[in-house]
Amino acid sequence: MEEYTINDLNQLAMDIILYAGDCRNLVNEAFKAAGDGKDYTEIKELFHQARLKITKAHKLQTDVIQSTIFNEKQDMTMLFIHAQDTLMTINSELFISENILQLYYKNGLHSNG
Repeated sequence: MEEYTINDLNQLAMDIILYAGDCRNLVNEAFKAAGDGKDYTEIKELFHQARLKITKAHKLQTDVIQSTIFNEKQDMTMLFIHAQDTLMTINSELFISENILQLYYKNGLHSNG
């Protein structure tokens, strides 16, 4: 397994934060679209795009975690730890938002424009 340098970890951390941030932006777009009375298919597409972003971030994190299993001396950085926290927070936001908007549409609470 690969051993990551401090610079590698910091770059990966920034990538994770950017992917997670893109996910959060897409979730916000989904709520705005719902508020604007958009069709649920548009909302689902936004969530699909958000899920792709969070999956990319999660894969980066998983690669580093798997590397640490075989490399007990792997350094960690505060930025990488922050990135992990950001990833998990936004992943939870995505999960909750998908469920809220699904209920919103299922129960006919949305407007049609």
